[in-house]
Amino acid sequence: MTANTVAEKAETSAEFRPEGTAAKVWEALIATPAASVTMIAEAAGVSRPTATKALTAFAEAGHASRTPGGRSEEGRPLPDQWSAILVDTTPKEDDDVPPDTAADASIEDPTTPETEQQSTAISLADAMRLLEQEEARRTEAEAELARAQAEEEARRQQAAEALAKARRIEDTRRALTDLLNAVTTTYAALLSDDDTAFTTGLEAIYSGTTEVRKATRATQPKTTAGWGSARRGDRSTPRPLRPDVVAHLTKYPDLAFTANEIAKVLGRSSGAVANALDTLARNGEAELVSEHPNRFRAAKPQDA
Repeated sequence: MTANTVAEKAETSAEFRPEGTAAKVWEALIATPAASVTMIAEAAGVSRPTATKALTAFAEAGHASRTPGGRSEEGRPLPDQWSAILVDTTPKEDDDVPPDTAADASIEDPTTPETEQQSTAISLADAMRLLEQEEARRTEAEAELARAQAEEEARRQQAAEALAKARRIEDTRRALTDLLNAVTTTYAALLSDDDTAFTTGLEAIYSGTTEVRKATRATQPKTTAGWGSARRGDRSTPRPLRPDVVAHLTKYPDLAFTANEIAKVLGRSSGAVANALDTLARNGEAELVSEHPNRFRAAKPQDA
């Protein structure tokens, strides 16, 4: 086996004999078949760019072959493999024409400017791989951005609902506390026969009852008057909506709400609230800050 290898190398050397650093690369290529550029450069004791230039020249002259490395199981690109093309140059009996040495003459120095330009130019296969990698990266990035945006929208929705609920609870507790204080004071005035304090207390109770009803309005189920109550004249007059919407936006000047969020707080339909918000935005009393879904906030003084 060793004798055959030596003989084959001798035949090849007789046919193709590069000079300078190219000779070292050629010897390393023969000694290490199916090797990467890095392995051949280390075996030849030359730099990787020098080995690349020489191998490219060998391949163009038909003395070397390049096999694309492909990708690993993890998707990482693998280095290309280089092998020497060893041709048997023993003359045949019916060969009257001397061997063609034009190809050998073309390989004088692999470091010529033309060879250097060809070796540094990116191949079509490499360009296609880069495009595929960029397309996959871009698709993944777009999906990640869409997921982050959806999570942010959900977080803002939850934060707005939690804030509205906390405000509702606080307003209800405050109204009930004020009402309890008014009832206690009025009851004490009644026992002490203080007419003035009693009258003042009754007014405070009336006012406190109104505040409690306003604070708990969003938590009460929405009811529709039946035919009997309408016949008795108990149907309530529709309340103006825009003042309540403005009051809600003004209470939270740094937050933006959707029509559905405000409708839940006010106990009104989301369609009516949306119409009110559009009218307020046209009048300069509210500001549309985002779309899909539409979010509004109170207009700032300089924008009013």
